[in-house]
Amino acid sequence: MIRFALKTLLVDRGKLLIAFLGVVFSLVLVNVQGGLFLGMISKASLLVDNCAAEIWIGHRGLENADLPLEIPQIWLNRVRSVPGVERAEPYIVSHSQMTLPNGEYEGVWVIGCDPASMLGGPWSFAEGDAQQLLRPDAVTVDELDDWKLAYPKIGDVVELNGNRARIVAQTYGILGFLTTPYVFTTLENGRRYTRMREGYCSFFLVEAESGEDLYALSERIRQRVPELDVYTAEQLSRKSRMYWIARTGLGHSFGGATILGLSVGLVMVAQSLYAFGLDHLDDFAALKAIGAEDRLIYRILVMQGLGIAVCASLVGTLITLAIEQFLSTPLAPIEIPFWLRCAGVGLAIAICLVSSTLPYLRIRRVDPAVVLQGR
Repeated sequence: MIRFALKTLLVDRGKLLIAFLGVVFSLVLVNVQGGLFLGMISKASLLVDNCAAEIWIGHRGLENADLPLEIPQIWLNRVRSVPGVERAEPYIVSHSQMTLPNGEYEGVWVIGCDPASMLGGPWSFAEGDAQQLLRPDAVTVDELDDWKLAYPKIGDVVELNGNRARIVAQTYGILGFLTTPYVFTTLENGRRYTRMREGYCSFFLVEAESGEDLYALSERIRQRVPELDVYTAEQLSRKSRMYWIARTGLGHSFGGATILGLSVGLVMVAQSLYAFGLDHLDDFAALKAIGAEDRLIYRILVMQGLGIAVCASLVGTLITLAIEQFLSTPLAPIEIPFWLRCAGVGLAIAICLVSSTLPYLRIRRVDPAVVLQGR
């Protein structure tokens, strides 16, 4: 049975190649489109995902970590008094206007963190380190934003809302969803650069004591400061991503493109495998003439579909691994988690099984007598 299934596949290598490429195309498309979507939307929660803070506290109605409003810093004392809080620090995320050395302007997001803990500070450096931010008027810029900021160098002096700032380090790959450059500095510098009112900040960042239940601690904090919204880092990360998915229609655009590509791949596979079955009607009729049951015919068709699916899935997976390894960049990250790879392989197998069994309805109606009649 296995030999028969393989021989009928290999007789027409052209149709086999079309079916094989259709499955590979579908698998690669699902993984790369999904990986691009996940990579792009992950930028919406970049600050949250790369911060050691386990709980974020912001204004009521907070929807996005990049778009906070000011909150009174004096309320921080209430948060610090909650049992289970190991550390709570103010944090600034706000917009500013940078005057570049060439006289042009560029909007930036200023991130101000407490200099004692550097909680929420920069984490990936091309040159320098976070300790450089302890120097007067110190800021960082990202290396990949150089073209937006007139290619600044370490030691260059710029202005942020009319205040002097010196570039002391360059981060690498810290690029947000809004494409506005992130500029890291200390808390007080951040307040000056964004013209935030004295005694105000954007967030309270909380680190919990070891073993503390974050959801229970969040509820205790919420009761202590009912004027604010309290989220675990995981909750705020998800909320920030869903904000942009809902507001920009990214899910619809990527989903529509993926479905369109899958439809093309499905049609290619279905047409090729269906043609296989029809081209070998006489062979299946001969099997039925010598006593083969419909169940055996069905197993042969399934075996053909699985053979194509397994081989194409292996090739498609290798291609997506290479794409993720060599084509993913901080500007266009491709993140393909294990569950997405499994979903792609499962979809490829399902496509092949459905497509390969389509001819079964036609084959089961074939009269074995056509073989005896020489037709």
